[in-house]
Amino acid sequence: MNFLISKEPRWIQKWDEFLLKENRGSHLIYSQWLQSYASYGFDYEIFIVHESEEIIGGYGAVIAKSFFFKFYIVPHGPIVSAGQEDKLERILTQLSTQAKKHSCCYVQYSLPVSNELEIEPHVYSSQKLNTINLIGKGGNLFKYVYSNYGINWVAFNTTTSSDELLQQMSVQVRRNVNLSYKNAAEISFAKTEEECKLAYKVIEDNAKEAHYSVRAFEDFKATILELVAKERAYLLTAKIDGVIKGAGFAVNCGNHLTYISGGTKKEKPDLKLGYLLHWELIKKSYELGYKGYNISMGGSKGVMEFKAKFNTQTISFGTPHRHVIIKPIIFKLYLILNSIFVKNKKTISVLLKRFK
Repeated sequence: MNFLISKEPRWIQKWDEFLLKENRGSHLIYSQWLQSYASYGFDYEIFIVHESEEIIGGYGAVIAKSFFFKFYIVPHGPIVSAGQEDKLERILTQLSTQAKKHSCCYVQYSLPVSNELEIEPHVYSSQKLNTINLIGKGGNLFKYVYSNYGINWVAFNTTTSSDELLQQMSVQVRRNVNLSYKNAAEISFAKTEEECKLAYKVIEDNAKEAHYSVRAFEDFKATILELVAKERAYLLTAKIDGVIKGAGFAVNCGNHLTYISGGTKKEKPDLKLGYLLHWELIKKSYELGYKGYNISMGGSKGVMEFKAKFNTQTISFGTPHRHVIIKPIIFKLYLILNSIFVKNKKTISVLLKRFK
């Protein structure tokens, strides 16, 4: 077993290819996703574990920085392939070592742990981790790098097509999906920069109208374009009479699609395009040979109720986040200042960009 920290293009490519096909992989540790934090002035590194240059595990870390505070955040993992769990403890011992090298005051990681059979290939079972010394205490004390805490799973079970799955959905879902098709909605996938910009504007407009935040296209553009070009993400649009009325963004990683964000234009009568966008992503999942679709955790009460209509199983990971405080005095100072000045994600984004 060999350890390697590298941003060499050859290894970055191997890492991203590993995550795409590794069941425990997550888009949160794709190199492109980690690089997207550069707009906040953050850095990143990738820790790779390999045997004869075949990757068997590792992690991606965001090195968050603001003023003189630095944080070492692994938003998903560390991960190892099935059967390699005995390597996990040695990888965990490296987290604090690497964080100290970067003069960080805090390190955090997020293991996908669950005993739910529906998602068994994508997680560690608690039994697998019984003999492993998990460093640190439970809890997420640094919230400005999104870290994984569960899966909102639409299981395909024994169905072999989306049409077959649709018949198992409620009358409301079937009716609204079919209504969108009857309204002659044109489905397409954005490819070019201009297409992606127009599609993402619908998502930004929807967020603004509903008073929640999403990353600005200019900040996120490079990540979107690279992932879309490599078919590691899909930016789906629904058009009526050639005008974009809805858009949804999903990332392809870990042998499943994960919904990231979306939006529709509010019109009367309601064209029910939100149902259609998710259904088209489910159809894409079948096309790719996957066993389920992660419609994603979180959202307002209304959003979560909408997602639940797709027969979701909302699965929270057991103690998803663990942390080690490396420099207690500095970290306590950060907590004090954070409680005074930081009120929401939009505020922290402005501060980080100003002081990066």
